[in-house]
Amino acid sequence: SSGINAEWPLRPGEEFDKIQEILGRVPNITELSIYSAMWSEHCSYKNSIKYLKTLPKKGDHLLVEAGEENAGLVDLGDGIACAFKIESHNHPSALEPYQGAATGVGGINRDIFTMGARPIAQMNSLRFGKLGSKRTKWLVDGITKGIGDYGNSFGVPTVGGEIYFEESYDQNPLVNAFSVGIINTKKKKVPTATLR
Repeated sequence: SSGINAEWPLRPGEEFDKIQEILGRVPNITELSIYSAMWSEHCSYKNSIKYLKTLPKKGDHLLVEAGEENAGLVDLGDGIACAFKIESHNHPSALEPYQGAATGVGGINRDIFTMGARPIAQMNSLRFGKLGSKRTKWLVDGITKGIGDYGNSFGVPTVGGEIYFEESYDQNPLVNAFSVGIINTKKKKVPTATLR
């Protein structure tokens, strides 16, 4: 596993070996970077997918099944549906707090819009390292500003959230953002993809 370092979030044994097996040779730096990005928790949910798969995917009030489209869509009755999306932007926010958090919020609002809904509220759940450290202050300032600026710039209020400080998050904060929107299903066709 030469060539693996802390910059690439690959498991030194199994993932590096799998890349060599796929390529039939030792990967170069560009290939390692691509695999690291695509196999990261942010893109592939490699650590949490086993838990995510245990969540319910079907229900009488689901207009779009979980994982079928960009956001969940639940029938509230009387022609009104609720679109919702939650996403983590941990590593991007650890590298560039303002932009990492802002693009996370932008992405979940985009997913609400793609369902034909209008975002009406946002929430977030944040975890940071030791309260007194310079890095934590830098992360808190950038991340909270990024979250607030992006949603508020087009009128979506942040209506709630939570924040915790704990030493284990010194290097990598947790940045979870949630957006909810409303769609009138009597006036708009609910978008779904079909395979041909």
